[in-house]
Amino acid sequence: MASKRSIKERAPLGRALITSTAAEMIAEVGVDKLTMRAVAGRLGVSAMALYHHVEDKDELVRMVGDDLLGNIKLPNPDSGDCRDRLMSTVMKTNESLLSVPGLSSVLLTSKLLPNARTLLLFCLHQFERGGLDRDAAQEAYAAVQQLGLGWLLVADSPTFRLSATPQPDNEIRDYMMKLRSPATFEAALSALLDHYLPPSRRPRSRRRTGS
Repeated sequence: MASKRSIKERAPLGRALITSTAAEMIAEVGVDKLTMRAVAGRLGVSAMALYHHVEDKDELVRMVGDDLLGNIKLPNPDSGDCRDRLMSTVMKTNESLLSVPGLSSVLLTSKLLPNARTLLLFCLHQFERGGLDRDAAQEAYAAVQQLGLGWLLVADSPTFRLSATPQPDNEIRDYMMKLRSPATFEAALSALLDHYLPPSRRPRSRRRTGS
């Protein structure tokens, strides 16, 4: 531990180091047990020094989540089928946030960090490509996010995890499995996008001709 701390002491304290350290500790102890004091200790600095860079624990967790979102490779925003672009982006976002338990809360904020903002603007643009004006595009993506947030909170919540022991009410158990199923969410997302982006409104993908 001492050697790891000494290495961090020699590195400049910035977002990348703070976020990577917090991610390491979340993997070790979980989001609930993460504290600003513990992160500062791992970095080899005082808690006050850490607070100079990060407002509070909530912002720190959002930074970790925002780095995960930054790993999503977005395609050309002006090519391809806009509905396909939205389906893929939303599913990848869910997958990224669920890769670290407890990070689903990063979307429950109005303080968007850079990568979350980039994703937001990318998705709004896809709705606009589908023929919606800015106001309608915002309404459509708000509906998508409301759907996604609900599913993430269920999928990420320990209170919704199925018990290893058999339940006497098999119907309820089957329902809970569907409630947490990515396939259920994907089907609901598909239906929602069809509502806002019916085939008649979507731009056609251009196909190259030739040998």
